[in-house]
Amino acid sequence: MSESVRQGLPSPRPDELVTFPTTVEQHLVISKAAELLGWTVPQYVLCAALDRAERDLYEHAALNDPPPHPAVPGPDGREGAAGPLTALLTALGS
Repeated sequence: MSESVRQGLPSPRPDELVTFPTTVEQHLVISKAAELLGWTVPQYVLCAALDRAERDLYEHAALNDPPPHPAVPGPDGREGAAGPLTALLTALGS
């Protein structure tokens, strides 16, 4: 079994499935939204889960970790444009 990047977390299997129960109404809403984008339900759910995970990691890092270096101006000239990416990399231990 491969070693996890973060020692406190178990290493996932590459074929591991994530399953959870939904009501008929919940499944219909998710299916319709996925269909609008031309995605499958698993693609839609994975994208939504990853979006939420990135936001939660960013918020956690912003509350608990001091910035590792000064804010980097983005293409629009505003400072802090690299904040979300920096927070994600910090949370992942990079």
